[in-house]
Amino acid sequence: MQAVYADTLRWRASSASSDALDANPWRAPSTATVMRVACESRLSLSDMALVAARMVLDDSPRMNRAPDQIIVCTTSFEHDLALSCACRLHCELGSSQAPFAIGQLQDVSFVMALEVALAMMNADTGLQATLIVAAERWLPPFARRTGTLTVMGDGAAAVLLSRDPVPGWLVRDVAIRTPATAPLPAGMNLQPAGAATLQEIIDQTCLRAGVRAADIDWIMPASIDARIADQISSRCGVSEQRHWPTCEASPGHLCAADMPARLDALWKSVRPAAGQRTLIWSSGFQGQAGCALFEFSGDSA
Repeated sequence: MQAVYADTLRWRASSASSDALDANPWRAPSTATVMRVACESRLSLSDMALVAARMVLDDSPRMNRAPDQIIVCTTSFEHDLALSCACRLHCELGSSQAPFAIGQLQDVSFVMALEVALAMMNADTGLQATLIVAAERWLPPFARRTGTLTVMGDGAAAVLLSRDPVPGWLVRDVAIRTPATAPLPAGMNLQPAGAATLQEIIDQTCLRAGVRAADIDWIMPASIDARIADQISSRCGVSEQRHWPTCEASPGHLCAADMPARLDALWKSVRPAAGQRTLIWSSGFQGQAGCALFEFSGDSA
C-alpha cells in the first residue's frame, strides 16, 4: 500500500498543517461570486455511504432483509486508504453477493451502476433487490476545483432497485458513452462530453423507450455546464420549462453522488401520476456521457 500510494500519503501529511481546504467557502472558478459547498468534517467516506444506505432501507417498508447486491460509486479516496467502502457496506448491511465498486466515471458512475444492476438482475432471477450507493468526500491534497467547470462538494446518496417497485419509478432505459481516446495528458483542461454526444444518447434512450424528449415531464440536465444544457434543450426540442431547476443554495457538484441526490430532491418535491417520466443526463470530466429514463408506475406518490 505504501508503494502504491506513497505520493498520496506524503502529500496528505504535508497538507495536514496547511489551511484546511474544506473549512472555507470556495470561489466559483469562472465567476467572482463566492460559492459555498458542502464539506463533511467528521464522517468518513464509508460512514457517509452507510448513512445514506440505511436511510433508503429504513424508508423501504417492503425491504425486511439485506439487499442481495450492493454497488458502490465513488471517485474520491477514503481517508484510510486500506479501507474499502464497498467491502464495509457489504459487511455492515449483510449482503450475500461479492462487493464491488464503480469509479472514475465521475457523475456518469451512477448510470453505469444502473446498467450493471439491470443486467445482473435480468441474468439472475434470484436477485430481488440491488442497492446503489454513491459517496464523495474531498480531502487535501485533492483540490475541490475541477478546472473551470465546477467545485466539488461532499455528499452521499443511495437508490434501491427492486423487482416489486409499484408504486415507484421504473427504469425504462439507460445509455452510456465513454471516449475512445487515451487519457488526457497532464496539464490539459478537462472537458465534459459535447452537445452532439449528449444529444445522441438522449435520442437513443428516448427511441428505445418509444417516447419523444419533448414529451418528458421532468428533465434534469448536467449540473456542471449550463451552456451545454441550453444546447441540448435546443437540439432535442425541449422547453427549458421542463428542466427541474437546481437549488440556488447548491452544495456543490457531488460527482458520483450528484445524479441520485438530484433525483431524490426532485422525486420528493413532486406528486407524479402514472406514466409521467423523468430523464436525467450528465457528463464526466473526460468526455463520458450518461443518460437514464424513468417512468412512474402506480398511484400518485
